[in-house]
Amino acid sequence: MSGYIIYHYNIIDQTRIDQLGPLSLPILDKYSGELVVGSGVKVLEGASYTNMVIYKFKSLDVAKAFYESDEAQELSKLRNEITEGYVVFVPEYGAG
Repeated sequence: MSGYIIYHYNIIDQTRIDQLGPLSLPILDKYSGELVVGSGVKVLEGASYTNMVIYKFKSLDVAKAFYESDEAQELSKLRNEITEGYVVFVPEYGAG
């Protein structure tokens, strides 16, 4: 079953946000991930985070390997300077 990583965030440094996408795509490719969502969102209820990126992987184990990779952890440092929000692992519906 597929596994997803969801980043839900606000941009706190608009001048540097365009750095993240090009740096993340080679790492995503290395783990055969797919960019499913990558855009601003309209919040209907709850938290006020206005941007979301969703990556899909062939399994939750691969998603975890991606997230824990040295390359992704290095990119997390930059992401945390540019954005504020949270990241979650999500199994495909029916996987648990």
